[in-house]
Amino acid sequence: MRTYLTFCILLLLVSTQWAHAQSIPFRFNHLTIKDGLSQSQPYCISQDSYGYIWIGTQDGLNRFDGNHFKIFKNNPFDSTTLTHNWVWSVQEDNKGDLWVGTFQGLCRYIRKEDRFVQYYHKSQDSTSISGNRPNYLIKDKKGRLWISSWGSGLNLYNEKTNTFTSFKNDPDDQQSISDNAVRTLFCDSRGTIWIGTWNGGLNRVIEDEKGIRFQRYNAQGEYGLEGGNRITSIAEDKQGNLWIGSYEAGVIILDRSVNRFIRVPNFLQNDVNKIICDTNNNVWIGTNNGLRFYDNRSKKFYTYQHNPANPSGISNNSIYALMEDRTGIVWVSGNGLDLYDPHKNIFETYQNKQGDPNSLSQNMTWSFCEDDEKNIWIGSESGPINIFNPKTKSFRQLTISDNRGNIASNIYKMIYKDSVFWIASFSAGLVRYEKYTGKSTFYLGAHNSPLGKITMVNELMLDDDNTLWIGTNENGLLHYNPQTENVTQYRFNPDDDNTIGSNFINSITKDKKGNLWIGFWGGGMSMFDKRTQKFTNYRYDQKNATGLSDQVVISITQQNDSIFWICTHSGLNKLNINSGKFTHFFEKDGLPNNVVYEMLEDTDGNYWISSNGGLSKFNPKTYTFNNYTEDDGLQSNEFNSNAALKSSSGEFYFGGVNGFSIFKPADIKANTTPPSLMLQGYTIFDKFYQPQQNIDLEYSQNYITFSFAAIEFSSPDKIKYTYKLEGFDRDWVDAGNEREAHYTNLDPGHYIFHVRAANSDGYWTDPGISTVVTIHPPFWQTWWFIVLVIIVSISIMYAIHRYRLEQSLKVERLRNKIASDLHDEVGSSLTRISIYSDLVQNGSEESESKAYLRGISELSREVVTTMSDIVWSIDNRYDTLEALMLRMKDFATELLQAKNIRLEFQAIGIDPSKILDPVQKQNIYLIFKEAINNIVKHAQATEVTVLLAVDHGEFKMVIKDNGKGVSVNGSAKGNGLRNMKRRAEAIEGQFNMQNTQGTTISFVTRKL
Repeated sequence: MRTYLTFCILLLLVSTQWAHAQSIPFRFNHLTIKDGLSQSQPYCISQDSYGYIWIGTQDGLNRFDGNHFKIFKNNPFDSTTLTHNWVWSVQEDNKGDLWVGTFQGLCRYIRKEDRFVQYYHKSQDSTSISGNRPNYLIKDKKGRLWISSWGSGLNLYNEKTNTFTSFKNDPDDQQSISDNAVRTLFCDSRGTIWIGTWNGGLNRVIEDEKGIRFQRYNAQGEYGLEGGNRITSIAEDKQGNLWIGSYEAGVIILDRSVNRFIRVPNFLQNDVNKIICDTNNNVWIGTNNGLRFYDNRSKKFYTYQHNPANPSGISNNSIYALMEDRTGIVWVSGNGLDLYDPHKNIFETYQNKQGDPNSLSQNMTWSFCEDDEKNIWIGSESGPINIFNPKTKSFRQLTISDNRGNIASNIYKMIYKDSVFWIASFSAGLVRYEKYTGKSTFYLGAHNSPLGKITMVNELMLDDDNTLWIGTNENGLLHYNPQTENVTQYRFNPDDDNTIGSNFINSITKDKKGNLWIGFWGGGMSMFDKRTQKFTNYRYDQKNATGLSDQVVISITQQNDSIFWICTHSGLNKLNINSGKFTHFFEKDGLPNNVVYEMLEDTDGNYWISSNGGLSKFNPKTYTFNNYTEDDGLQSNEFNSNAALKSSSGEFYFGGVNGFSIFKPADIKANTTPPSLMLQGYTIFDKFYQPQQNIDLEYSQNYITFSFAAIEFSSPDKIKYTYKLEGFDRDWVDAGNEREAHYTNLDPGHYIFHVRAANSDGYWTDPGISTVVTIHPPFWQTWWFIVLVIIVSISIMYAIHRYRLEQSLKVERLRNKIASDLHDEVGSSLTRISIYSDLVQNGSEESESKAYLRGISELSREVVTTMSDIVWSIDNRYDTLEALMLRMKDFATELLQAKNIRLEFQAIGIDPSKILDPVQKQNIYLIFKEAINNIVKHAQATEVTVLLAVDHGEFKMVIKDNGKGVSVNGSAKGNGLRNMKRRAEAIEGQFNMQNTQGTTISFVTRKL
């Protein structure tokens, strides 16, 4: 009971503070259809386990990665698409698939296959979903899906059986669900399922061994829901209390410790659409009349409503959905999407609000000064001075003038000490103002010194002796002693190197030794030694790479005895006075812009630097920059010189062209969480493929583009990427904020693609993500083909070797054959010729001598013929079948015609160009020649027929005469028949002789 009473007291305190609380200056970023959203009124928002944001609209389902939207829509003739374009709810299951409830049916998005499976109610199937209006989906602690169907009760999905169990209202069963029109579902930290209905109040699911039943909470129940029968939203705070939104009773809180309800006062009825509790235990309430925020620290409610004049406010008063993502960003659905990013609301920014006299009077801010009451005096371009109270966050204006009509405006610098303000005005010169008396002194036109003539004063410094150093726009440096009224002027003399460097002064700083450091508009800077009254000048020289980087020096800050930091129009400079050398830092080194204005040092030794590109946190030890822009809540990316202040409470003030921003450096923490990184897919020749862990490609698919994205919503434009294709890239490739990597003409092989991403504070995903890529070689580059080529090559080389060896052997055999023929035929003939010659010479009878001479003559002719045959057989010009036939025909014609024997020579199927082996050619010819000789000598024939034929690769030679025949056992057979047989066998042929009406000799071979 004590907890309940404490809670009631807290709510009474809240109710008394409601009307008096002022809004915390929240800034919202906006996403609309111009950014790619498919429709302007999202009805549900969900974040999946990969980090993607899923947004359901009236015109499709949107997936957002921080940079781009991917839109899924219904195709009425494609069952693999959404069931309807009006999406009501989205929920991820344990497999990473998305379940989507639409206006017409439930569907499941199978992520790996990039397709949807549709589920509809089937009246004949009791295991189908109970209705076709699935308006809300949640996953419980057991990973089960609960799906409400508008007007058709509640469903529990069974993943194993792919079926649904339905729960509907039974008027006779008080433990059934109280109403079939379920508006919302919620699973609390204990795993309990809560059901908000449209007409039956709140239900709690009770699940035990008896099954599933429902406990009802409504206006008529014993727990006292106080009229809250139309429940629209349920959320849970860190104390376990339920915050319940209703269309009849506003916001109701259930104190779980006592199971009692209490209504939060001051909420309009019928306006609550959505409630969430964030990680800081703040409560966000979306209504039809704006956004309500309960700040857990101050225990106050704040109201945010749409204001067309405020571009950083909420975009619509009708809030349909709320969601806090894993990084703490709150997504607000109204007319588009509004994002409240706590990382971007770290700067407290103040600007002029039209129609609000208590706001900053003018946005152009030139200077700050803190008085003894810790109020901040703000100088602007024109108009009055603004006095800001840091405690009340309120402003008041003060116009400083005198009776001569002078008004202090264009205030570039203010110094406060002992209730006196010294004011540098760019239009009224030097002004002295006494805070408590209101007395003002304008020196312009009233002082008998250069001060009385100088209009443009833009810098002041109060020295330890209470004298004033005054920087002017064109009149150099003035030293003013208020006690003696003495004024000393220092002007630039181009003929004297020891004079001040310029008459146009931007800044004056005193170092720890009491020397003055003076920055100029166009003259570099000077160090002034007050003791010696001499100036040491530092000027820009293009040829001096270790010199000052620009002639425009805006401010100078001392770090220690030897190190000074100089802000210029061309980067940040570090001066080591011992060496006299400058080190430079530019945009390429991390600066957001090369025009840098002011530096303030925090307690950790970091410098905060304003520029024309935002605000930077600079670490002088590591030389690293953390940059912040208008997107982070700053007044603008463009700041002003002199407009910087470190207050006594440790707050930093920086002013610019659109107001000023306040922060405590200790409150700005670096985001040490690297972004979630996804490989979104890859493209080959303009065809996109879903991401895979292992990518197998053919050799022709060697033009590939990888697409990746860091799922980041805080500062997606500040995400940096590096990638590397291992096996191709030697080092990491700096991609900047580009989210694609292109590779062309990759060689076959194995590669690993790596990609990393860094958030805006420079924290990288480590080790990042990777995917394996295999490009298969063409078949002629495969190992088996190469082995085959080697084997074939070796075989060919061996075959060539065998061929050459065989040819050598053939040549050798041919030589042996020629030698044998020469020895046997020519040698024997020559021997006989020699014998006949000897006989003739020894004086034989005349008749015998004539016979011997005839023998010599015949043998000589035979030798010539034999030699001719041998030469012909080895001459490769006559290796064709045509040459063989011509010689055979010529020989037969010549020999037979001499004996008046008629010759018939036939050739059938002969290829004249057929090349013959010399051995074959010689033996065939000699067989033919021997046969013709035998016919002429022994056959007594009158006709001879010669047939040469080739049929199916078989060569056949037939020689037939009409003579008396040859007896096989007779002398006619002789050596000739044996030689023909021997020659036929030498070339693997068959020889045959028959005596039938003459003699028929045949020779057949397949080896031709």
